[in-house]
Amino acid sequence: MSNKEMVSTETDNKGQRKVFFANKLLECLPRSTSLPNERLRWNTNEEIASYLISFDRHEEWLSCSLKTRPKNGSIILYNRKKVRYRKDGYCWKKRKDGKTTREDHMKLKVQGMECLYGCYVHSSIVPTFHRRSYWLLQNPDVVLVHYLNVP
Repeated sequence: MSNKEMVSTETDNKGQRKVFFANKLLECLPRSTSLPNERLRWNTNEEIASYLISFDRHEEWLSCSLKTRPKNGSIILYNRKKVRYRKDGYCWKKRKDGKTTREDHMKLKVQGMECLYGCYVHSSIVPTFHRRSYWLLQNPDVVLVHYLNVP
């Protein structure tokens, strides 16, 4: 079964897309009741997916304003269309052309199904400091951003 057959979306009256995964995947992923403000380890793919599929029940999780230079461990949920989350005040490694930020992109699996997209950047000043951004392939508008210094 392809990802398109297993996942469907619909738009509600606020313009937000709601995501519906296959029952098998939803049974394995409990919906989160809280979004931690801080975590000093990387989240698992299952935790990330759980936060991203639960945001529609917790509008207070979405940050409406950009956080400048969030501290180590910060976890923030943004609407990509409303907040330019990449303008966070940190200096990130640039590509060889020196103009654009070097980002590593990956598709991530949950229960064997690709449903997440990850974007990783590295600090140009502190080599152990990273920003990871995650979103659902079926709903790229909501982004989970995690800052972490991993010594």
